[in-house]
Amino acid sequence: MKKHAKSLIKHFSQSLGYELTVNRVAKEKADTKPIVFVHIPKCGGISVDRALREQLARPGEKRLRRKPIIATSLHNFNRDISTLDDKCDFSEFHCQQIQSILTYHLNLNWHYVSGHINVTKRILDAYSEQYNFVTLLRDPVDRLISNYIFNKLTNKFAIMPPSIATKPMTKEELWREADQLLNSRRGWHMANTMTMFLTGRYPKDEQDAKNMQNEVLDNLSKFSVVGQLTKMQSFEQDLSQLIGKPIHIGRHNTTKAIEDNNALFVRESLNEYFAQESVKDNIKILCNNETIIISKLPKFD
Repeated sequence: MKKHAKSLIKHFSQSLGYELTVNRVAKEKADTKPIVFVHIPKCGGISVDRALREQLARPGEKRLRRKPIIATSLHNFNRDISTLDDKCDFSEFHCQQIQSILTYHLNLNWHYVSGHINVTKRILDAYSEQYNFVTLLRDPVDRLISNYIFNKLTNKFAIMPPSIATKPMTKEELWREADQLLNSRRGWHMANTMTMFLTGRYPKDEQDAKNMQNEVLDNLSKFSVVGQLTKMQSFEQDLSQLIGKPIHIGRHNTTKAIEDNNALFVRESLNEYFAQESVKDNIKILCNNETIIISKLPKFD
């Protein structure tokens, strides 16, 4: 019903020669300190963003959109992307580009900023007095598996595998692709996504990842609220206290909501793949760095 109403409004405005967009905003201005929500993929962020946006966002303060940000990075990358290594090089380049997009929006003095945006120590040092930074974390192994399956079902960017660009695929092909990606630099990136979002870069190797643990923890200490997906009630309470308004986080954008036949086949095949003991052991090793970081956080025991 809401989507139908939005379509009618857009169609009517366009017939009059105007373009209107319909976005969630707060019904009244909030008097609290502005908030930046760092949305780490597959940590329940869509639900959090909707809840915060309804309480805080002012007209014109849209979510930072992934598609045009990636397109901007592609333009600036300015080289061919054909191999998996090329794609990994692009992902590392893209991390740097996002930071400029974020600081631009922080300097607009918005009351609410959100999106798949990463932060650095420099950004936090410069803006944590002006903004409350908020994020939601998840068990690294669960997050990687969820992220992989979701991307394979929805991601249209072949430059950021896995994607839907190579469908339909047999179960053997899906498994072979997963083996290839998880045992490559791309798998290392996916296993260290939370680290990247909280420092601005992926660790180069295991030693670098170990060295970055304190950097991640120090940066998180500058956040006003850090939540855990499995403890949403506590996260809601912390957010409510932060903004002085009740926050109710629903559940949106789950992988299970994708129901066409091919999606069901892909999901079932990949769930079977990730259920293998050898794969589980490999992912635990890949995610070891972030698992250690999570274990050192207060309220995450």
